Amino acid sequence: MRSLILTLSLALALPLMPTMATADSHSCNQLRQNVVNHVPPVSHNLPYGALSCAAISELHLLLIRGGSYSNHYLTQQIEAVFRREGLIR
Repeated sequence: MRSLILTLSLALALPLMPTMATADSHSCNQLRQNVVNHVPPVSHNLPYGALSCAAISELHLLLIRGGSYSNHYLTQQIEAVFRREGLIR
């Protein structure tokens, strides 16, 4: 019985996958814009458009917690994310 319910739920969810991917892309772009609007001024010239959604999410969480961090520390952490993505040296 459980396998039947699981199979039916998967069959119903599969047609939604492309829609979910589009929604994820849209939410990632919105999150990217939010990050760009809140980074310290010294970090505005970095290529945020080239970051993956995971990296954008990491930066977003960093900025949320960033109220207690100095701008210098935030800049270092932001640049570390870009280095991990291979976008800056």
